[in-house]
Amino acid sequence: MDASSSITRTVVVNAPRSAVWAAITDPDKISQWFGQRTSLDLSVGGEAAFTWDEHGTARAVVTELDEPNAFGFRWAADIDADPVIGNSTLVRFTLSEHAAGTELTVVETGFDTLDRDVADQKQAREANVQGWHAELDELVAYLHGVKA
Repeated sequence: MDASSSITRTVVVNAPRSAVWAAITDPDKISQWFGQRTSLDLSVGGEAAFTWDEHGTARAVVTELDEPNAFGFRWAADIDADPVIGNSTLVRFTLSEHAAGTELTVVETGFDTLDRDVADQKQAREANVQGWHAELDELVAYLHGVKA
C-alpha cells in the first residue's frame, strides 16, 4: 500500500479497551469527540452518519465488527453522499492492550481509488490527516475524563 494513498495514526489511551471500544462504537459516545451527532447501526452492512455542524454529514457503511479488537467502515469522501466505490475510503480501528491502557490505531485507505485527479486525491488525504490528528486528540481527551 502506497503511503501517499493511506493514513495511519496510533495513540495510546489511558483507559481500558472496553472504554475505548465503547467510545468508537456507541453513537452517544462518538458524538462526544467525533463531530456533533452520530447515528450508527452497529452491524456489518449497517449504516452510519457522522455530522459536524460546520461541515455536514459523512455517510458510512460498517465493513468490519470484531469486538473489542477491530471496527471498520467505508465512508463517502463527499459530504451528504452515499459511500460507494469511487467516492469513499475505508477506515479501520484496531485496539490492543498496552501497558498504559489501550493502543488504538486508525488506518484510512483508498484515497488513490477516489474518482478524482491525483491533486484532489492528495488534497482529500491531507484534509483527513489533519482531521484524524484533531479527532484522535479529542478522543484521548474524552477518554481521559471518562471512567469505565
